[in-house]
Amino acid sequence: MNPKLSWKIVTYTLLILWALFTVMPLYWLLSATFKPPGEAIGYPPTLVPRHPTLRNFGDLLFRSKFGFKSYLNSIEIAVGATLISTGCAMLAGFGFSRFRFPLRNQILVLILLIQMIPLLAVIIPLYRLYSLYGLYDTRFGLMIVYAVRTVSMNTWLLKGYFDTIPVEIEEAALIDGCSRLQAFLRVSFPIAAPGVAAAAIFAFFRSWNEFMIAMTLTSTVRPYTVELYRFVGEHGDVDWSLLGTASFIAIVPVLLLFSFFQKYFVIGLAGGAVKE
Repeated sequence: MNPKLSWKIVTYTLLILWALFTVMPLYWLLSATFKPPGEAIGYPPTLVPRHPTLRNFGDLLFRSKFGFKSYLNSIEIAVGATLISTGCAMLAGFGFSRFRFPLRNQILVLILLIQMIPLLAVIIPLYRLYSLYGLYDTRFGLMIVYAVRTVSMNTWLLKGYFDTIPVEIEEAALIDGCSRLQAFLRVSFPIAAPGVAAAAIFAFFRSWNEFMIAMTLTSTVRPYTVELYRFVGEHGDVDWSLLGTASFIAIVPVLLLFSFFQKYFVIGLAGGAVKE
């Protein structure tokens, strides 16, 4: 057998096995969405539901404490954090790309270092600070902290994207009578739309799936990631059918968002991956 062909067979076999190892737990959890509670915890487990049912959706949303509220909290918090992070990163990235000022490179490095600070190193001071200023257990408080955790990465991403846009286009707009802000909004921003979309998707995903900060900084206004704790009983028993249903509903917005904006996400990341 051709050694090159043998190597391809081994490579694809390993990739398929790794894909199955990665996808099977997720599939098993999602299959529990359509199983009755008895079948979800039955042994031996069934990969395909024997008696498919949609009752779990009604039990989860209308007859349990989980309800719609946690999802609404997650949507509001994630959208707010995305708008704050993307707006700040867009202006900062444009400024770092177009202007030269003292300590510019050092500030860029400092912004990147902020992204590397471990969460557990700041969670207690953050809790004290939020309690002091009345931001504890508020949606706006979570929006701010989520935006701060993503704005540094988005600043670097958008700076790299703005670096790919010729400055002569903006200079032509300035000559035609536009102000610097008008040139940015009418010329640079439309061209940088794929990069802005990539930054927004990144910020939304990080905010939508975050758990530790929400667990620490909320007590009533909790997103769905924290409310999933309701399915873990006092002795560690789990209602797998409702947990699978809650997980399935949480995945749907992410799948829809990525399905519609996948092209912009890839283009934005590729366009921002440049060296100065």
